[in-house]
Amino acid sequence: MSSSTSTSPEGGRRDPPEIALSAAWHEGRFAGPLRTVDGRSVEVVHRGTWSHGLGPDFGDALLLFDGRELRAGGVELHLRTRGWTEHGHQRDPRYDAVVLHAVLRHDGAETRRRDGALVPVVELGPLLPEPLTAPTAVDWGRFGGAVCAPALARRDPAAVRAILWDLGDRRLAVKAARLEARLTAEAPGDVLCAEIWDGLGFSANREPMRAVAAVLPLAALEAALATVPAAARLALARGLLFGAAGFLPLAPADAALAGLGAPAVAAAEAAWLRHGAAWHGLALPPTAWTRARVRPANHPAARLATAAALAAAAQARGGFLAALLAPLRSGAEPVAALRELAAGGGAPGLGAERAVGLIANALLPFALALAEQTGDPELADAAARVWEALPAAEPNQATRRAAKQVAGGARLGALGARGQQGLLQLDATLCAPRRCFECPIARRVVVEEAASVE
Repeated sequence: MSSSTSTSPEGGRRDPPEIALSAAWHEGRFAGPLRTVDGRSVEVVHRGTWSHGLGPDFGDALLLFDGRELRAGGVELHLRTRGWTEHGHQRDPRYDAVVLHAVLRHDGAETRRRDGALVPVVELGPLLPEPLTAPTAVDWGRFGGAVCAPALARRDPAAVRAILWDLGDRRLAVKAARLEARLTAEAPGDVLCAEIWDGLGFSANREPMRAVAAVLPLAALEAALATVPAAARLALARGLLFGAAGFLPLAPADAALAGLGAPAVAAAEAAWLRHGAAWHGLALPPTAWTRARVRPANHPAARLATAAALAAAAQARGGFLAALLAPLRSGAEPVAALRELAAGGGAPGLGAERAVGLIANALLPFALALAEQTGDPELADAAARVWEALPAAEPNQATRRAAKQVAGGARLGALGARGQQGLLQLDATLCAPRRCFECPIARRVVVEEAASVE
């Protein structure tokens, strides 16, 4: 797509540069519903990612045609429909994924891809509430390097924090929406348990921990725990979880990492033999787990012991779902409550940092999803209060990388878990794919510099 201006045939007026049309599409500045030149309605589900000239102008868009046909692909923009052929897109395989051609004025030209498919055309000019003007010239090349906004971070760290909090809210909303979709097909307890087990797996063993949750769903685990006296629940939880994970018989080194002495190991193995017959043929293979170069506290044997302690303690408090949501509903300090729940039976337990991570990444998104599905505004409000007050966990590689990308050596401070989640969102969705044109921090820098020039 060219950014040059051209003379319009209507009265010799000068057209805006095409980048102004792209900016209008990006910001959704249209005063009415979209309709193709042949009469089909178009609903923009997702406008796509602005490529700024690298192939189709917007990639990965989602468009709903006539209220029933959802198409995913690219959106290309031109001042006139003939721009498609003038720029040679009909011969370029990169444009075979384009599903919509948006133009300022339709001149009757055909839009056909290299693969022969006709591309629907939408005329945007009549829908724009005001004439397009060229955006302020920006040197985008200075974003995406080693540091993007150190001056802003030093001058106005509160503004950067607010942006990161907003990005953290977006990350939370995406997770909650994903979990809400699962709640339509899975029991709430099973969904929450799978998310907690995933978090206990850390980066190295998330997949096998989720596999354990699939082999031994919470409903089955709690049904088994209900058949034994309270004093025998921890041994049974250990036996079933270690057995389903493929760790039994338990090696001495693994037992030491799990904090289990010989009597506890014998009790767990006996419980597996007596109560675990339904899962004996479903256990994970030992090769499913990553054990090398894993810190002792993060070793899967230690994490499985923590999971067993959580399950057994929760059984005495109304079940896993009720026990984990109770601190949110009551206003109790959630980090301390989760650590206390996981501390039974000499298990390695949870550090404060890991508890914060489980709450931010699993418990709060689940609580919001459940509140939305069941119509429980009190639970949603409680989760929101915890989200805003939750302290930051220990920085990891991704949050350090994102903070350095934004601020360099400047300190942002007081981000909390919400801001840390914002850093993760920034790193994954904007910095890594170099989507600088959509970054709100880069936009803030651009807007402030434009205002200073004026």
